[in-house]
Parts: sequence; C-alpha cells; structure tokens
Amino acid sequence: MLVQKHSFPDEHTTIIFILYYMNKKVLVWRTKFMAVYTVLGQGIYLRTIENFLVALDSVFQLFNIARDVLWQLYTLKQLSRLVDKYVFEFRVFAI
Repeated sequence: MLVQKHSFPDEHTTIIFILYYMNKKVLVWRTKFMAVYTVLGQGIYLRTIENFLVALDSVFQLFNIARDVLWQLYTLKQLSRLVDKYVFEFRVFAI
C-alpha cells in the first residue's frame, strides 16, 4: 500500500483517509460501506486495514480484472506493432 504507515496514528485513521480520497465514481459504494460499518456514535468500525482491503477487493476485484484484461488486449502486439493497427488495416482493406 502506498500510504505511509508512520503518517497515521492508527489503522482507523488510515481507513478514514482512504475513504475520504475516493473519487465520485465510488461514492455510492462508499456511502453504503459507511452505513454498514458505522457504529452509532463511534464512527467506522473495522478492526484492521486488512479487513478494509478485503472489503474493497470483494467489491472491486471483478472490475479490476476486467480492466486488466481489456488493457492486455489493447496492448497486445504481434511483432512490434499493436494488434489494433492490424485490425484497422484489415477493416480498411476488407471494404
């Protein structure tokens, strides 16, 4: 994890920091997450940063896998040229 552990007094503060800096694309998930893990009057309840990361992975891992597969397809090369160049040429010559 890129967060410097010595910058935060405890894991709870680290989790709050990560949640705060999540962008608008995950706002719905963050709201639901906070509703589930917030104990009335006590703030967010997770024992460790590992539990938090497991919760993140359980939701976003499929999206990460799909993104990675699409990136691998996009950067696929045959010899020194990207495959999308071959696809483009094929489409041009097929017409």
